[in-house]
Amino acid sequence: MQAIRQIVETKKLKNLIDIPDDFSSETVEIIVFPILPVDTEKTRLNPEQFFGVSHLEHVDQLLETMRDEWER
Repeated sequence: MQAIRQIVETKKLKNLIDIPDDFSSETVEIIVFPILPVDTEKTRLNPEQFFGVSHLEHVDQLLETMRDEWER
């Protein structure tokens, strides 16, 4: 995804966007990202797709090992 990044003076933006009167900066950074197309048909979450992704064995032993690393 591409983005456009520019530093501009706030007075140049007053006709484009609402800038509060108490905005203290004279220059701002503008980052523009394209809008991604929205899928009209949403897919439903299928938990079966993720089964086993985070399957850990011997969790107690793994936690103990991680804690011991902090002690060293």
